[in-house]
Amino acid sequence: MAINYLNNIDLNKNEIQNGVIHVLATAPLNPVEGQIYYNSTDSKLFFFDGTNWIDASGDIKSVTTTTSSALSITDPNGPNPSLAIVTAAVTSAGTALATGDQIYTYVSGAISTAVSNISFTVSGTTNEVEVIDGSSVGDGDTVTIGLPDDVTIGNNLTVTNDLGVTGNATITGDLTVNGTTTTVNSNTVTLDDPILTLGGDTAPTADDNKDRGVEFRYHDGTSAKLGYFGYDDSTGKFTFIPDATNTSEVFTGTKGSLDVNNIDLAGSITTVDGVAPTAGQLLIGNGSNNDMELANLTSGEAISITNADGSITIGVEDSSSTNKGAVIVEGGNAITVSYSSGTATVDADSASTTGAGVVELATDAEALAGTSTTLAVTPSGLAARSWVGSIGNGSATSIQITHSLNTYDVMIQLYDTSTYETVYSDVTRDGLNTATIDFSTAPATNGIRVLVNKID
Repeated sequence: MAINYLNNIDLNKNEIQNGVIHVLATAPLNPVEGQIYYNSTDSKLFFFDGTNWIDASGDIKSVTTTTSSALSITDPNGPNPSLAIVTAAVTSAGTALATGDQIYTYVSGAISTAVSNISFTVSGTTNEVEVIDGSSVGDGDTVTIGLPDDVTIGNNLTVTNDLGVTGNATITGDLTVNGTTTTVNSNTVTLDDPILTLGGDTAPTADDNKDRGVEFRYHDGTSAKLGYFGYDDSTGKFTFIPDATNTSEVFTGTKGSLDVNNIDLAGSITTVDGVAPTAGQLLIGNGSNNDMELANLTSGEAISITNADGSITIGVEDSSSTNKGAVIVEGGNAITVSYSSGTATVDADSASTTGAGVVELATDAEALAGTSTTLAVTPSGLAARSWVGSIGNGSATSIQITHSLNTYDVMIQLYDTSTYETVYSDVTRDGLNTATIDFSTAPATNGIRVLVNKID
């Protein structure tokens, strides 16, 4: 069954995507000019010109070629000719087309033949020149001139002046540096040793009063800075100084901040902002300086607070006629309880879609307006939001209806009163209370049923 349209469809220059033309084994009866269909027997598309059905497959029925050496045709008389390019190896005076591989093979063979007799002679000793692939050089031969590939020194190598290595240096034994300063200008330094020892290679015999740690340089966008993190010899604590002064390996400066994820303390927090906590104090955020500070809980109205070492006791006073305090009032079905300053207020709920309560019925006019969110609509009110009627007299192709719903926001649907199928026509909302329905062919008397619903 197909959807029955009773008027033209204007797609306003939009596409019909993934559509299929009407498929029939034979031509349809009683066609009109411009009608089309696909003949499944002939596998062709036809259109009706007002008198005859015309094959729409086109005027080209066959394809031929005069260059059979370069182009071949399969099924030249249709219905679907297939063209293929004929290729062959490159030859003198050849007429067939050639592929890239065939052209490359021809050209590389010609070049190989042309250069195969080139001769190259090199003189010298083996310590001066190394020649690969012989002294007669042709296509594909390689000649290397220079020192031997490897140089081996059997005994010690002593360099009295500077030693520069432009490539990589690999030391398979131990490396000992006895100089005063060791500088490594490298972007990445990797150590296999899991422990880095600072302060010497033997146990110290006395306190040298020097700090132990890592000193680093950086620039804060204004000036160069020196930072330090490590062991402070004077306090016996680990410290971090982002803007440090190094005086003979003793670092001073303002301590920096740490940005970490979790902290697992084996001990306790002994001071906050340099102050030891007292009994019952808590760490509380200060929004004015974005800091955590020590503070005490204080009692308020109907609340009692007792601070002690390691504990805080919070009590709630009972409510009475003279004293505000704790009170419990439970709500029930369609009953709400609200609280303010120790007083409970009990109210009846308004009805909703999820709960029972007080409800007011809407008039037909209020139901038609459709603006209230609290009024209940009766069946009569629902009927006031719609209109239904039958139209058609066998001659009129344009019929106006009056629905009296006072809005353009209406949904209008049509169906055939004899088949009860939904049908489509051209509908114009020409007023708040009227609509005009146009047909290409006049419907029979009361042949079309019109359904109108107001939409909010």
